[in-house]
Amino acid sequence: MRLLQKRIDPNAVVLLKHLGVGVLLLCLVALGVTAIWYGTRIAALTITTVEAEGGKTINPTEVVSLANETLSGEYLGLIPKRFAWFYPEKAMYERISTIERIHSIEIERVDSTTLRIIYDEYVPHALWCQTLEEQNCLFVDDQGYAFAQAPMLSGGSFLRVVTSGRAPAVGEIAIDAALYYSIQELVSLLAAQGWFVSHAEIDQVADIFLKVVGGGELKVNFQESPASTVDTLLVLLTADEFKHLEPGNFQYIDLRFGNKVFVNEQKNEVESDVVVEMSTTTESESVDGE
Repeated sequence: MRLLQKRIDPNAVVLLKHLGVGVLLLCLVALGVTAIWYGTRIAALTITTVEAEGGKTINPTEVVSLANETLSGEYLGLIPKRFAWFYPEKAMYERISTIERIHSIEIERVDSTTLRIIYDEYVPHALWCQTLEEQNCLFVDDQGYAFAQAPMLSGGSFLRVVTSGRAPAVGEIAIDAALYYSIQELVSLLAAQGWFVSHAEIDQVADIFLKVVGGGELKVNFQESPASTVDTLLVLLTADEFKHLEPGNFQYIDLRFGNKVFVNEQKNEVESDVVVEMSTTTESESVDGE
């Protein structure tokens, strides 16, 4: 027995122990991988259904298709991306966000096998253009946010907004929301009087130059309310001297100075300028030639 013990090398014993531990660890890893492989493929924890709803023109099928694309494949070749506990929510959000006009995306897990995607979409309300003549413009929503490139549009379907000194850019606000609301209100009030506006140009001090369909320009700001501005215009148009004014037969009407209105007409290719003092009490007008 003593001879046998002397023949076993201590280093061999250590090596055998290390091999034994290695084999044990390898078995544990194999068991762990096997458990993960099968555990993450349990039907009750696998996302099989994706639902989508929202918006008006964005097809929910497109949203579902993009979501399913992000769910294909596996993490490290082991864990399916459809495993409910680790599905790629951030990547899915980023992928769906590439759809034009979509916003306010919410992704929720209804249960262990179903995802629901709720979204909204931007609705075109106006166009943001580089110049008055520009046809290549951006769509703007009712908050003044530019969300997408617009196709080449003709006609007056949308008000065209031009910002002096600022180039249109997707993802930016065209103009301050309060100013944008006031312009919308003014354009609507003018349309109710049969004066339709095609363009609104805003300079760097927030003066607004409205291009009237048929010809002519209205210069305004919002020191007064849009309703007051329209009232002043209507009072002007009731004066005998200016009953003839209509789109196409004047250069501009300047309504930026309260009761003092500047009128520029062009007759026989000769410009004439007048200042109209508007009385707030009697609504009478006096005309002074310049």
